[in-house]
Amino acid sequence: MNDTAPIGSPQPPAEPDSPQTPAPPAIRDDSLIQDVSGWVLRIGVALSVIVMLIGFVLSFIQRSPSVKYMEHATFKWSNHRLIAGALRGSGESIIEVGLLLLVLTPVTRVAVSVVLFTFFDKDRFYAFVTLGVLLITLISLFLIR
Repeated sequence: MNDTAPIGSPQPPAEPDSPQTPAPPAIRDDSLIQDVSGWVLRIGVALSVIVMLIGFVLSFIQRSPSVKYMEHATFKWSNHRLIAGALRGSGESIIEVGLLLLVLTPVTRVAVSVVLFTFFDKDRFYAFVTLGVLLITLISLFLIR
């Protein structure tokens, strides 16, 4: 650069052999992943609350449970009983479906994150880490009882 050139005068082009300053590192934009993850959580929680409220109302319409019954009632979770009871319109089974939706909401969020990291962000490291978290979560949910 010519330090004696008047202000506003054109500067000569840089020489091709001069060292170029490196480009700044790319800033990671996780806004898509954060937005989609947030919506998955919001929709999952809202859906599970709606399902549980429907089950709650149905359980009171079908019978008026006493306080003693509610203190000692337990959920007997099994796939067959849960599906059959929900299809029958059993309030307790519908509440259990809502609870299952609530438990599966963060699992769904992690699964969606794996897809987003793989196909949209194209970040293999985060995709593999998130896939590991998903596998550990699924193993703990379905194999450990």
